[in-house]
Amino acid sequence: MVFTSQPNTAAAAPTTEARRRWFALFVVGLGVMMTFVNVSSTISALPPIQDDLHMSASMLVWVSSAFSLAVVSLVLSAGTLSDLLGRRRVFCYGVALFTLGSALAFAAPNAGLLITAQAVMGVGAAAVLPSSLSIVSHAFTDHHERTGAISVWASCAGLGLAIGPLVAGALLDQASWHAVYLTNLVLGVLALVLAPLFVAESKHPTRQFDPAGVLLGTIAIASATYAIIQGGASGYGRPPIIVAYVVFAVSLVAFVRLELRHHDPMLDLRLFKHASFATVMTIGAVTMFGFVGISLLTVLYLERIAHASALETGVKLLPMFVPYIVVSALAGRLARRVGIAPVLAAGLVLMGAGALALLMVGPFSGYGAMWPGLFVAGVGSALLVAPSTAAAVNSVPPLQAGMAAGSVNMFRQLGSVLGPSILGTLATTRFPKYLHEQLATAGVPSDTSEAVVAGATHGGSTGQLPAPLAHTLSLAVPRAFTDALHLGWLVGGVVLLVMVIPTVLFVRHPPATS
Repeated sequence: MVFTSQPNTAAAAPTTEARRRWFALFVVGLGVMMTFVNVSSTISALPPIQDDLHMSASMLVWVSSAFSLAVVSLVLSAGTLSDLLGRRRVFCYGVALFTLGSALAFAAPNAGLLITAQAVMGVGAAAVLPSSLSIVSHAFTDHHERTGAISVWASCAGLGLAIGPLVAGALLDQASWHAVYLTNLVLGVLALVLAPLFVAESKHPTRQFDPAGVLLGTIAIASATYAIIQGGASGYGRPPIIVAYVVFAVSLVAFVRLELRHHDPMLDLRLFKHASFATVMTIGAVTMFGFVGISLLTVLYLERIAHASALETGVKLLPMFVPYIVVSALAGRLARRVGIAPVLAAGLVLMGAGALALLMVGPFSGYGAMWPGLFVAGVGSALLVAPSTAAAVNSVPPLQAGMAAGSVNMFRQLGSVLGPSILGTLATTRFPKYLHEQLATAGVPSDTSEAVVAGATHGGSTGQLPAPLAHTLSLAVPRAFTDALHLGWLVGGVVLLVMVIPTVLFVRHPPATS
């Protein structure tokens, strides 16, 4: 009997340890889901926020962009800090900051405090994303098991994006926009309570702080991101935007020179000498460029052309989000069977094809023409996010997991900024031109057309126009706005399809090794 008990005891330890790993994945998944719930729910709440706080369009941009700016600027530095201070500690600090920011947003009486709250949440999210990925990478040491765990991690992001509009829509029907941020508070408190119980602490044993690298890297990323966001709202030729790009160029050159000479750099730039690693990082940016850009254009169509409510918009986005959640959990297994490069190439092709399929959506065609493209794009994005994230983390030694996690999250977040900034700006700037063309085709005189276009561009009412002109405008505006959205979907689809070429040529399994 003594001998029979020993194998049972030995078998129990790995089972308990395996269970703890998956509980830890659940806890950090709550943190990841929380950050993405905020992204999609805030977008859904923008119209009532603007109406209640009487915000201008240029200020409204910063309600969501303040969050993005903070995440992109700090996520790489946060990956380094998680290696130094402890991954669980930085994760908990991030969740606490995010929860505090959510409470500030819930109580915000004006635009300034709401934007400040979003920035605080962005700082928290910048800590949560790389630390959570490093925790997963450290807990799951087996290469194949780690890929599966990262697939679940990525699914949590999709789940957050999916439930954000649904919860926001339901709350907005019953309460003010402040209630949208209650979801963040609940998830944040739950993650804070569970993290000390199930997440083991880990850190890099020999990592040293690189203060100059952190400062220069943050300045470079923040200045470029600010220029992209504000340039899309006010114009890229304005003096402040030009100054921001100059600051970016100078700080980037200084950062590269410093990091190449540093014995323990914040970002090991030598990794980018490997074409596979550099390509995987670019895939991460392009994926979120397409995913967030396509989602934004779809929301604009549903709200402004189809006149859907916030809840209806969230429901109609499910054909994109549900496949993302389901397929993400299986993408790691598929990548193990057929290889990383084929899965990433297939994902880019499907996502690009889904974007181009949305060109079939007309101003009066209805939802039936939209959901197939959203479904295909959702499946494609699921084949991209988890495998590219796993490829980035698996491409470096375990001690560099924090650096790789910070890098891939930085590129993904940069893509999530570029997508709406570029594709959204394309749509909004081309709309007046297309509307003018529609009115000219309908025989509206040039001087009248210019006045009508100016009014429609700034949301003017057609109630005071003569009946024939009002009828013409009611047909011309949906057609012009749909044409503008088509341009955004077209550019997004082409960018995704072009990315297939370097993916096939350069991505290897495993990618680069340090």
